[in-house]
Amino acid sequence: MDMDDVAAMLASSSVDFAFMDETTRILTQHVYSAFPSPPPLPTSVAAAASSSPAPPPDDGADRISFLPDDILRGVVSRLPVKDAARTTALSRRWRRVWPSIPLALADAHFPHAAVSRALAAHPGPFRSIHITGASMPAHPAGVARRLHLLAARGVQELVFVNRPPATTTMAAAAQPQLVEIPGGGLFSCTSLTRLHIGFWSIPDTSVLPPAAVFPCLRELGLGCVAADERDLAFLIERCPVLEKLVVIVSCCAVPIRIRSSSLRCVQVCSSVVPEITVGHASVLERLLLWQVWGKSSGPVTLSTRIRIGYAPNLRFLGFLVPGMHQLQIGNTLIKAGTKACPSITVPSVRILAVQVKLGTHIKAMMLPSFLRCFPNTETLYVQSEDDDIIHPRGRGLASISGNGQLDLKFWEETDPIECVQRSVKKVILRDFRGRRSELDFLRFVAERAQVLEKMVVEMAHGFSPSDQVGAKLKTFMGAAKWANRCCKLTVSDNPFSEEKGTPWCYLRAFERSIEDPFDASKCVDGKCQSN
Repeated sequence: MDMDDVAAMLASSSVDFAFMDETTRILTQHVYSAFPSPPPLPTSVAAAASSSPAPPPDDGADRISFLPDDILRGVVSRLPVKDAARTTALSRRWRRVWPSIPLALADAHFPHAAVSRALAAHPGPFRSIHITGASMPAHPAGVARRLHLLAARGVQELVFVNRPPATTTMAAAAQPQLVEIPGGGLFSCTSLTRLHIGFWSIPDTSVLPPAAVFPCLRELGLGCVAADERDLAFLIERCPVLEKLVVIVSCCAVPIRIRSSSLRCVQVCSSVVPEITVGHASVLERLLLWQVWGKSSGPVTLSTRIRIGYAPNLRFLGFLVPGMHQLQIGNTLIKAGTKACPSITVPSVRILAVQVKLGTHIKAMMLPSFLRCFPNTETLYVQSEDDDIIHPRGRGLASISGNGQLDLKFWEETDPIECVQRSVKKVILRDFRGRRSELDFLRFVAERAQVLEKMVVEMAHGFSPSDQVGAKLKTFMGAAKWANRCCKLTVSDNPFSEEKGTPWCYLRAFERSIEDPFDASKCVDGKCQSN
């Protein structure tokens, strides 16, 4: 869902959203864009609506009511909820049709009271319920009653968002005062297969019964949810078949610990997390991180420790941020100059993404050590960031140029990196600005990557393949001694517009059928084209 779609959805929910301050709007957009959209109108119906069928006979006869029940249910299931409910007033025959159809309801275009009436009137089951436009203040009894109603109707998919107030200060965003979601009501929804909650606080789970569990839940989304470490672990552990987890806009700075025999995909985005630990995760395939920071350990550095233990099927990893993320493999903390050995490698990773300031020596010097931990990487994403203004201190920095940047000598003297030399087939460098540090890194890869088939360079906003920076890149790389002369160099514009775009798509990353969750080429102007 792109930001325009989110804004339109928010505007349709309540006029209050039109008066959101910038902080609240940003938080809300992040949360809503990570949650699944309501089911669209079926393609067959949309096609039928756009065609021009032959007009029916003008004799006033009611032919539809005599159709079989299965056909009538198909007709009503394709109507908007409001119109579907109104069919019960047509006749005794129609009265039983709408209640017999699994309910799919989104509240974006309905008053809060109308949603309550629709939920109360329908006997269930509830297939998909999206409650995202209502502000539910501290009335736990009312919220609990609604959750128990959803549970009684066998709700399968639930998006339950407590709409934030129109004004939120940055201080309030960092320490959100969120309404506690009733634990008894939430855990009573045992039929759930998909659950996304936003702007809630997880209750004290120590008072919940040991039997509290989501036995069927396969997908869990937590958007701006406050929880302590114990309660977050409890929530995840009570999902024995959970396959997908996304944590977004978490500001509570609690560690995330992954121990699961069912989780296949974990996303952590736009969150303050001091530590992410993958303990025993036998089927985990994707550990996806975007804009993940930790607690401040200095005036500007926000450090997050990423611990990887037993994850034999981990194939997609990133974005790791050298210099900000402290990578630990097993019991070994990876440092600049760490030598490669089998005990500190994750051989299963095939697609690796890093976000790095190539011209900031403290951070860029960590990159070779990070790459050595993933010897079988086939596709490497490098998100190039603006460099820090840091002047080198001390001696022994001959490979650092006078302006504090690493130069080509650093890369030439770097110990061999197995994945670069033997397995990387594709390299994508994003946000290229034409800096010497970027050029030196690209040349280093080109002259050592023996099986490299494609190198893609995406320009930063304000630059173009046809301008002076683009021409400089092509000339510089044309003079390189490519290890594989058959490799193709592609230089392209930034695929995202500066206003709407982001090189991350929550929904795409969740889709296991998509082989590359980092590929931004399918998303244009913030719109995901993968579905």
